Amino acid sequence: MYRFTLLLLVLLLGTSIYAQKTISIKGKIIDSQEQGTLPGASILLISKSDSINMQGTITNEKGDFSLKARPGSYQLQVSFIGYNTIQKSISLDKQPIDLGALKLIENSEFLQEISIVETLPPTLQKGDTTVYNPQAFKINPDATAGELLAKMPGFMELDGKLMTEGLQIAEILVDGKKFFGKNMNQALKTIPSDVIKNIEVFEYKSDEAKFSGIADKDEKRTVNIVTNKTSKRLLFGELAAGAGKESKYGFNGNINSLSDNNSLTIIGRSKNVNAPLRLNNRRFGQSSISGNDIQADAIGLNLTASKNKKEFEFSYEYGNNEYENKSKSVRNYTSEAREGQIQNRENDSNRENANHNMNLRLKLNSNPKNKFLLNTSIKSSDANSKSNSFSDTYIEGNMINSNTNTKTSENQNYNIRQSLNFSRRLSEKRRILSMHTSINYINNNSDGKQVSETLNEANEVNQSINRISDGEGTNTNIRTGISYSEPMWEKGSLTIGYNYENKSSKSNKNGYNLDPQTNLYNELDELTSNRFDNTTQINSGRFVYNYRSEKHKIIIGNDLEIVSLKSMESFPNKSKFKKDFYSIKPNARYIYKLAKNKRLSLKYNSQTNIPSVSNLQEVVDLSKPLSITTGNSNLEQSRTHTLMGMYKASNTEKSTHISIHTKLASTSNSVGRNTIVASKDTTINGKYFLPAGGQFSQPVNLDGKYHLTSSVSYSLPIKKIKSKLNINTQGMLSHSPVLVNNKKSYTDSWNIRHGMILSSNINEKIDFTFSSSSKYSNSKNNKSKGSEYISQTTSLNMYWRFLKDFIFRTNASNNYQNNYSTQNQDIVWHLNLGLSSKVFKNKRGEISLTAYDLLSNNDERSHIVKELYTSDNYSNKLTNFYMLTFSYKLRDGKGKEKNKNHGRNRSQGEMRNSHRLM
Repeated sequence: MYRFTLLLLVLLLGTSIYAQKTISIKGKIIDSQEQGTLPGASILLISKSDSINMQGTITNEKGDFSLKARPGSYQLQVSFIGYNTIQKSISLDKQPIDLGALKLIENSEFLQEISIVETLPPTLQKGDTTVYNPQAFKINPDATAGELLAKMPGFMELDGKLMTEGLQIAEILVDGKKFFGKNMNQALKTIPSDVIKNIEVFEYKSDEAKFSGIADKDEKRTVNIVTNKTSKRLLFGELAAGAGKESKYGFNGNINSLSDNNSLTIIGRSKNVNAPLRLNNRRFGQSSISGNDIQADAIGLNLTASKNKKEFEFSYEYGNNEYENKSKSVRNYTSEAREGQIQNRENDSNRENANHNMNLRLKLNSNPKNKFLLNTSIKSSDANSKSNSFSDTYIEGNMINSNTNTKTSENQNYNIRQSLNFSRRLSEKRRILSMHTSINYINNNSDGKQVSETLNEANEVNQSINRISDGEGTNTNIRTGISYSEPMWEKGSLTIGYNYENKSSKSNKNGYNLDPQTNLYNELDELTSNRFDNTTQINSGRFVYNYRSEKHKIIIGNDLEIVSLKSMESFPNKSKFKKDFYSIKPNARYIYKLAKNKRLSLKYNSQTNIPSVSNLQEVVDLSKPLSITTGNSNLEQSRTHTLMGMYKASNTEKSTHISIHTKLASTSNSVGRNTIVASKDTTINGKYFLPAGGQFSQPVNLDGKYHLTSSVSYSLPIKKIKSKLNINTQGMLSHSPVLVNNKKSYTDSWNIRHGMILSSNINEKIDFTFSSSSKYSNSKNNKSKGSEYISQTTSLNMYWRFLKDFIFRTNASNNYQNNYSTQNQDIVWHLNLGLSSKVFKNKRGEISLTAYDLLSNNDERSHIVKELYTSDNYSNKLTNFYMLTFSYKLRDGKGKEKNKNHGRNRSQGEMRNSHRLM
């Protein structure tokens, strides 16, 4: 009531000012930490010559305010409950004044005196950003950021990709900054849920899009994890070490120090078993662990610093891994040419890999008009591998061929990328000039050896390979561009730009066969040797019109692209190839804000794809003697038209969320393969020997490919059991051209997925996730019998803290698979159990005993559908494995108090909403 009376008095006293010539003053009030707007903030304009002469207003729902006053000197006062009041001296002359964004700082002492009952709803919509409130999700205190996201509405994992709102998540930031480059999984594993203030989801923008104003063509999402750090410091981390039977062990540790201006993260891990040190609730379904030998060691550092609008980000990771892989597979060929053939294959391989990954990111804002961003990335890897495989192929019980194949290889690879972005805001507020340039250099060196022998149906050798090889390849990609944005009318802008790109690649491959007389590898094999240079130049111009209002966002653009492709083969044949591609690529996007938490989005774009060098290079790959491949220098570019639609809506009062996503893509001149299947020993094109039952393939352009995907994600609370239910349904239809033995056919594939995840929201002591996921696939070709497959997985992950300090964890799952094509059915149960106890006075220590795969499933089957066959793959698993683990949480000793304040800050946001209604 006091606030209303004061404001009314100020407005009455200020009415006399408007009788004379006035000058406008405008600005925006935002939260200094969250950068969110503050509707309902009080604005007072007090004359310095006469303090009785004052006027005032409050900010609107967007945090904007506007006033008018006579020329003179004034004191501007901005206040909002729970924030420190700011004052600013201004002088009015002849021109209107735009004060821009004024930041208010929360008054922590005031907040501690507030007694709060209500909390924020699970989700809020702030402009284009969806904000998730972790306090609305009851999760166990040992959970990670990944486990927290798994509980939130709209988040799901699909084919190994993290999705939200039906779109792929492109990056995960921590407090608005990169975390170990683009290593999203590192952030999900490292950040604990108890230091998270909120989760923000908004449109992903590449660095180029941020500087040029031209939106990325593929719509993706960014997740920003906002921690509850203070201006002083937030220190947290965890150290964990475990030991199991058969001398298996694991170690994992991380230390994090975060403040407003600086952050430091150090990670390290070492293990010789692929088992988690502690069961978690993030991953659903099968919970078995690999039975193959492994030695994986890694260390990493992530550092950020900011001062005076200058930001520095640096990350480095080193990994040294040794893997063994033992597997077997059964292929059932469905194509007309090989229908009825069955191939059994066993493989035993070992791989060693040492890699370095360094990222440096520097942002400089020399003045409010200029922005400067420098990115440097250096990656290197040194890998050695050896594999032994055996396969035999049958038809109606009779063997067609058998093959043994031993390969060794050494590969050294390094990649250096440097990019620079610069933009300058010119005289007008939205008039921007931006430039970018980048260079990416890749070098690869390889040496290998292959010994292979193929037997025919009479058990006679009909193909023998004993060859060494070496190769060197380089790829250089240089890009540069400029763009200019001009405001058009009040809410629109036009951006024009030009880009130039030069891709240069060189490849030198040599194969040497064993000379039986000298026992030396001195016979040059022209089939597997090649010297090839390729250059691609791309000149493209584009224009984009952007319009944005309170409810509408429109983006219309077009690219004109000219691609010049040049290639030269100097060995074994001398040939030159040159081709120019011309294309016009329109794109459009429309976003309609139906209501505060309801949005409709439509998008269309056109893309072209240039054939890769590996597809153009006509060098024979004999690494798989029964599946020989080569390139095709006559390939044309392909064009894809894509139409997408998305609808999402949230009801914060009912805690419901729904998103509907549909995508239709049609491709002409798609790059497929022409596969020649040998019914008997054959020589292809007078060059390539192909054993009976083998296949030879070459890339070709094919028309008639399209893909339709539609998905629905819906989440709602189940109040009776204090839980949340996420439902995800997806349907996919693909129509793909297939060329076998020069006969064209089409394959239609249906895939339907349905998943439900029930997550508890009871309390921190009981945290369970019950999930059920079903998948049905049906693939038919008009010249083959096709395949039909169904799988269903049901799982329960549970955390239960009882008797104060004891914790029971479990992962249990049932997996049903049925390959109707082969009548092969599997029903597999997995059960992992863990029992632990909190130790020490502060309860930060924990001793755990975990038992993995108590039901002894020695292998695990996965099903793959290809154009010519279906494959059931079996991998070796570790059963009846036990591990004893000790872990300790690192905190700065104030974590508990921070959580209390953190909850108050959240609730204070709810208080702001009620305050605006007074």
